[in-house]
Amino acid sequence: MNVAGTCSLAADRDAVFAAICDPEALLDVIPGCQEIHQVGETEYQGRLSIRLPAFVGSYATTVRLVSADPPAFGRLEGRVDGAVGSISGAATFRLTEQGDTTVVEYEGHGTVDGPLAKLDSRFVEGIARSLINEGLARLDRRLQTTPDGVGQITSAEPETRS
Repeated sequence: MNVAGTCSLAADRDAVFAAICDPEALLDVIPGCQEIHQVGETEYQGRLSIRLPAFVGSYATTVRLVSADPPAFGRLEGRVDGAVGSISGAATFRLTEQGDTTVVEYEGHGTVDGPLAKLDSRFVEGIARSLINEGLARLDRRLQTTPDGVGQITSAEPETRS
């Protein structure tokens, strides 16, 4: 599975990078995120609840920021495990400022295991793109209401903190 794309966010790249590394912001912007907590300097664990065709269920997730050049670049590695399978992968993101906005360029790849691996790869990539686009749209809204990207939770979804 491979995904790549770009998105413009209405905030400076310092705020975008800070929000990407803030558990409260991640709880607010990751679709289906029920809980997230920082377990190391650059490692997070959490639980996602996804209600999409073939992906319905609860998933334990681990994400690590394995390299970074704040506020310009980051590389993430992660794993999602659930009853219907797992996905492990890595992604990079680059943040560049263009006027009053930050352009996020991302690319990632993942390996799907278990029953999920039987699904068409284009279908899985489409689901991943949809979740990424939704998360980036939520991040943009959050940055517009909370300029530094951290602090106040604006989501209507249930929230849990550890």
